[in-house]
Amino acid sequence: MMIQTIKLRMYPDEAQEYQLHEIFTIYNRVKRIGYNLLFHNEDYMVERFDEGKTIQQCLMSLCHNNPYVNTILIDNKAQLESQKTWLEKRRTRMTQQLQVIIKKIKTIKEKDTHDRRLKGLYARRSSIMAKLRNLHLEPVVFGTKKLFRDRIRGNISREEFRIRRDSSFSCIGKQQGKNLNIKVLPRKTVKIRTFSKQKGCKWLIISLSVNSVQEKWFQDIFNSDKYTVTVKRKFFKGTVRYFVHVSYEIPEPVPRCGYEHGAIGLDFNYNFVALTNVDQHGTLLSYHTISFCNLHSYRTNKRSDYISYKMDKVVNYCINKGKGIVVEDLQFGQEFYYNKKRNRKFSNMKTTALQLLERKCKKRGVSFRKVFPGYTSIIGRYKYSGLHNLSTHHLASYVIARRGLGFREVIPAIYDWVSSQVGEFIEPRLKQDSPYRRWSMIHDLFKHSGITSFKAAEILKKTVLMRHVLHSVTSAQPDNLKAGSSFLKAGRIDDYYKVWNFITNPTL
Repeated sequence: MMIQTIKLRMYPDEAQEYQLHEIFTIYNRVKRIGYNLLFHNEDYMVERFDEGKTIQQCLMSLCHNNPYVNTILIDNKAQLESQKTWLEKRRTRMTQQLQVIIKKIKTIKEKDTHDRRLKGLYARRSSIMAKLRNLHLEPVVFGTKKLFRDRIRGNISREEFRIRRDSSFSCIGKQQGKNLNIKVLPRKTVKIRTFSKQKGCKWLIISLSVNSVQEKWFQDIFNSDKYTVTVKRKFFKGTVRYFVHVSYEIPEPVPRCGYEHGAIGLDFNYNFVALTNVDQHGTLLSYHTISFCNLHSYRTNKRSDYISYKMDKVVNYCINKGKGIVVEDLQFGQEFYYNKKRNRKFSNMKTTALQLLERKCKKRGVSFRKVFPGYTSIIGRYKYSGLHNLSTHHLASYVIARRGLGFREVIPAIYDWVSSQVGEFIEPRLKQDSPYRRWSMIHDLFKHSGITSFKAAEILKKTVLMRHVLHSVTSAQPDNLKAGSSFLKAGRIDDYYKVWNFITNPTL
């Protein structure tokens, strides 16, 4: 199931607007009290009310509305859990910082105990240790710290601060009775329950505006078993506007763009995405690039809208080609030496773009598949750079698409011969049963031998020379070039012997 949210604007009159303001004030005041009861020791805080009462009973004594109280408790618990998760991530990150600094201090002291860098490292270590000792859970500031600072500095009035702080209230519907406090009616109105006990003032009925695009979604609300309604108010050009956000579950659409005719591979980068169109046989048909311009410099809302606009382009490209998309299952580890700008770039990909792309694909019927991200760039550069004159990122997306279709990347014969000749001198970084063990060996070999061109002539020349040098250093005799080489069985043994004789006997 998927969550569909429809946004509708309300048009209350003056009397209704006054009653809405009262609901906003009472609801958010109870929410702040409920959060404090959860944040602190429950037994200690409940003493402010009547002994023996639970948090829910205490909140019920303030607003006398059980559906609102249940929604408040759910929101507060989710807020508290997110804070605890952030605290654990912060502690883990600072522990990593401390370990790296201690390791660096040890390395420097082994070389020179009077190195000038040690003073700064000692200060950095002491600072992090102090922060780690004082790290604890802190209560949130309702309405954001920025808004609170603006109020203290006098940039906004007290009334505007309260309106912005108490900007929403909501009610979660029930399976049997749908929504008990906020009901959407078929005649394009919304019925909101107030906190008043007077007869005739318990409900507000406010008209809604529904355009032609929202008409179908509006009718789907009444077919759903349960929906959640959130009422929000915002400042716009000096006036306050009211909106209703209705969220309900819809079944996931049947994918209309699958992998029968191929796939679209996507390689994610912080400033662009590389797309490749591959047929069902794994052959490259076309490629495309979608760029992000100064994404890290935008504010949160503008950045989210911009990413959504770009992800729509990716989905439209998949629909145009009639194929599903394959992406890397990326896991970003936070390192302490990343600066704020780089952290924001990774956060854009991890928490915004990838999740948003997955939701958009499911909503519009595009198949979405994740694959292992390791060695896509290495395989694309070493295996396909000679065949396709493309950038490393497009070659990586090509490998991602092939991997999503189930193709296995076989090592080319020339690389097989290279690894058989000098592979024993390379210490493998992966386990024996890893499918990418030999790719990692080839990458390390090329990196240390200085092979930058992937033409067969240069690879042969540098490989044989490296083999000769290594055996000279170890006082070992060169082995037979036929050993372990399946490539030499292809009838080109004489060419390799010519290269070997030219290098070892250049005067001949």
